[in-house]
Amino acid sequence: MLEVELKFQIPASHQDKLYQLFLNKNARLISLYAKYYDTPERHLAKKNISLRQRLEDDHWIQTLKAPSDQSFQRFELESDLGKSKDPTLDLKVYESNSKAKQLLQNALGKQAKTLIVQYETVVQRLVHVVHFNCSEIEVSLDRGEIRHNDQSLPIYEIEFELKQGSIQDLIKFIHPWVQRYHLWLDVRSKAERGDLLAQNLTIPPAQFASPLKLNQQDSTDNTLKQIINNALQHLLPNVSAIASGQYDSEHVHQTRVAIRRLRSTLRVFGDWSKDVNPNWQDQLTGLFRQLGSTRDRDALSEGLLPQLEQAGAPYVQLPNIAEESSIPIDESLRASDFVELMLALLQFVNQPAKKKKKTVLKKDIAKKLQKMHQQICKDADQFQQLDIPSRHRTRKRVKRLRYCIEFIASLYPDKMVKTYLKDLKPAQESLGQYNDLIVAEALFQDMVKRKQKLWFALGWIANEKKFVLQQAQAHLEHYAKTNTFW
Repeated sequence: MLEVELKFQIPASHQDKLYQLFLNKNARLISLYAKYYDTPERHLAKKNISLRQRLEDDHWIQTLKAPSDQSFQRFELESDLGKSKDPTLDLKVYESNSKAKQLLQNALGKQAKTLIVQYETVVQRLVHVVHFNCSEIEVSLDRGEIRHNDQSLPIYEIEFELKQGSIQDLIKFIHPWVQRYHLWLDVRSKAERGDLLAQNLTIPPAQFASPLKLNQQDSTDNTLKQIINNALQHLLPNVSAIASGQYDSEHVHQTRVAIRRLRSTLRVFGDWSKDVNPNWQDQLTGLFRQLGSTRDRDALSEGLLPQLEQAGAPYVQLPNIAEESSIPIDESLRASDFVELMLALLQFVNQPAKKKKKTVLKKDIAKKLQKMHQQICKDADQFQQLDIPSRHRTRKRVKRLRYCIEFIASLYPDKMVKTYLKDLKPAQESLGQYNDLIVAEALFQDMVKRKQKLWFALGWIANEKKFVLQQAQAHLEHYAKTNTFW
């Protein structure tokens, strides 16, 4: 009852080529019409659950889908409704399945009677099945639209579903398709897009990091895979929004946070598996820098500029901050190199578990956390005397420690972890403010040559830097006295 599937969007320049490819392979054509149900208050959508009835040629199938622990696996339960002309929604079919029954009960409560059709999809699907190594993979090309009242969204996408075999085979099979047709990974479901349309929205909410539950008896190899999977579940929804062009500054910020979490994981816990590719760290660093100046500009616009105006500075129109790469961020996240990186990480987290060794998980975690803690405490003793690159290094150390603690927090008493993070948070915030001021100062020093009125802003920034630097020093000194929990 787990659906294992990866979906990709197709650049317009390659859509006709792929369509012709499916025709040449004598792919089977299926006409699909689906009705998606939810309450007016969107009880199912809020839990990322979809409930649909789909007419496949002349046959009705009712399907319940819900998230699973893995990034591209979903719980799926299908019920055959036969050839009824227009069947009514039947929730009784889930009475005999405890998981489905519990999912609906948790999501709907007593609201099941208020379920109505929220949107529909009309799709022409071309399907062919491929035997690859020891696996069977169904490849589908979907063309059609999502409809809600008089509104619609186009559908033109390709799906790879593992019918039987290994996830490793599925991902290996997909690689040449990505290179040849420049496909880009899209974790948005038709249901998610339809729900947005029904709300008359174009931009989905940004995805935030979710808690991770670890088992201290697990191997370090398996623990690393769980941590990376958790980071991917944070990253991929935001990446899909940006790649589609339907995003805001929070999606960019959360993408950067998710990449930082991934980089921190690989740097600190990467030695837990021999299968970690050392190139992943460099690839993520390059991507982070491409997103960097966009985020810096947003941070200035939303944070620093209002403070300057409140202080009496004249209105400042920020220029476009030059990217290290001339590639726009949405295009970067559609690039084949990035898609290949995501596939490699997905392949890694879905590798079969290795034979467990005698676990030393918490002992190894303590050793790693203690090293980072001591580095920050050492910086705290001399923070104001450090040069700017060294202060920036301290900021990165604080962030790295915080992310690593969040990943492994479930292994330790909740109260002790929260107390430690409470002492760490002020230092992280003041170091972040200081970094924003450094970025703004560099930008305004360049602009002041053309706009003399910016001298006021530079003076304000210089004064604010002194205050924030003293604040950061005090926060770091306070943190250095906190008790560790590991």
